[in-house]
Amino acid sequence: MILILIGCSNNDENPTQETPKNLVVISYSPTSAMAGEEITFVVENIIVSKEYTILFNGIASEAVQNFQTEIKAIVPSNATTGEIVIKYDDKNLNVGTLEITEEPTLLITSFSPTTAFTGDEVTFVGENIDPAITYAVFFNGIEGETASVTENEIVAIVPQGATSGEITISYEDSIIAAGTIEITNELDKLYGYFPVEGAGCEAFYIYSLDINTGALLEEQTLLNASNCYSYISSNFYRNTNIFVHTFSEHWAQGQPLLKNVLIKNFDTGYQATWILRDEGDRDGSILAAYDNKIYYSYRYFPDVDETYEVRVRNLDTGITTTVYNFPLDYMYDFKNSGFLPSTNELVFFTKNESDQPIFMKLNVETSALTSYNISETYSSIFITKTERIFGIKSLGGDEHEIVEIDKSTGNILSSLATISAQTVEKIDYSLSSNRIFALLRDTNYDQYLYTLNLDGGTSTNTQLDEQNNHKDFYGIYLND
Repeated sequence: MILILIGCSNNDENPTQETPKNLVVISYSPTSAMAGEEITFVVENIIVSKEYTILFNGIASEAVQNFQTEIKAIVPSNATTGEIVIKYDDKNLNVGTLEITEEPTLLITSFSPTTAFTGDEVTFVGENIDPAITYAVFFNGIEGETASVTENEIVAIVPQGATSGEITISYEDSIIAAGTIEITNELDKLYGYFPVEGAGCEAFYIYSLDINTGALLEEQTLLNASNCYSYISSNFYRNTNIFVHTFSEHWAQGQPLLKNVLIKNFDTGYQATWILRDEGDRDGSILAAYDNKIYYSYRYFPDVDETYEVRVRNLDTGITTTVYNFPLDYMYDFKNSGFLPSTNELVFFTKNESDQPIFMKLNVETSALTSYNISETYSSIFITKTERIFGIKSLGGDEHEIVEIDKSTGNILSSLATISAQTVEKIDYSLSSNRIFALLRDTNYDQYLYTLNLDGGTSTNTQLDEQNNHKDFYGIYLND
């Protein structure tokens, strides 16, 4: 008998054990990414418990997670475009390439306006704007308030003290240049005047205002009389820096109602009061002020007939003289008037007894009076230092038109803007910024500070609130 012995080698001790299969990457995405983004590898033959190292162009990810069919890795902060390699055991598996993209850079394609005033809004239009990011806008180094951010626009407000120069926008760790802007300096200051009632009388205050918002800043002066009185009208004459306030007053019960004038020179502090009109049914009016002189109408009844005069009071000497005597039957009402220094003329916008609009000129040196029929009436006018005349024309209802008026004929030269308001209570003009300012009031008695930029035609309309602005203004005025 022959015995045949069959032996087993050491390699055949576990005939059922399989050789581990190599990792296979089926796909990965995305193929381009920024640092910090996650890359997902769809794989086969993964051992979840095994450690896999993911290299992005030689830089290892510090955040790798293994799943049953996926490996996820975060692109490291210093990674660059190049090969992706997965290392495990002693193997290097080349997966493909990854393009490293930069974070989208803010791109400003345009902004407007390119010429602005402090307080104006500037709108920046661009790409890659993220509303979740905080953007700071600097106007030649001074930060403005960022009013709003959308996916397409950044709106910022030109800050006080800003000057012409470069605009930069900073966000996160980046700063970009948006362009240059011209800042027009507003040399004028804005003031408002209003009454405060108490003890049956009125105290009349003048405040400086924020020229952009109308908010109260500082009290400038308190105007009051020795007796209880009521407000009639006020105006500020810029070329003389004189504030003129008219009011009615009773000296004693049963005595005639007096119409007084209080003047305040803001340069010298000089203040004086005189009687503009004594007893009678019709009021006189302040017409204009120039060269430290106040021109006004005066009516009185010496006998049966009424006398109507234009007088001038010299504030340096205190002397009052008559410039012109109107006919006894003259009944026109001068509410819109002013002075043209180049021709020494008082100008009046009024109506005759037939309700015909009239434009009149009175030369205060020669007493020559000329009159023109015109087609429009104006609720308010303003004459600038350069003798441009702006007026408010009613369009009916709550619509008004700001117009420029020919100083030679009294007719409209051009229409500047249409505004919606029940009344336009005061209009003024800034030569330094070529802007019109107006005080508006709506049907709810709310007041608004309206500005119109005559260079670009843009306008703003800011509601005045009772707490911060005091919405009982009788008027506004500018002073440079």
